[in-house]
Amino acid sequence: MEKTKDLELLKNFLSEHFDFDDLKKFGLFDKNIKRKDYQKQADRICMFFGFETIYEYGFNEVKAHITYADGFRPEKEPFVTIIKPWYES
Repeated sequence: MEKTKDLELLKNFLSEHFDFDDLKKFGLFDKNIKRKDYQKQADRICMFFGFETIYEYGFNEVKAHITYADGFRPEKEPFVTIIKPWYES
């Protein structure tokens, strides 16, 4: 029963935070990783980002300079955007 809960949690986390099709197009997932291979997906993402566990994703705050399509930052928008960890959003 516990293994089923763990797999369901992993499935939900991956589907909420990672787009399988985009990561496959990007080349992160090779042809051997199928849509329902949740543990293989998690392992590959962890290897790529250097995580010990997939649940580290979104754990740290990220600071980034956002480029706007029109080339101009909207008025009162800070130069550096802070993206809060997903659990604080």
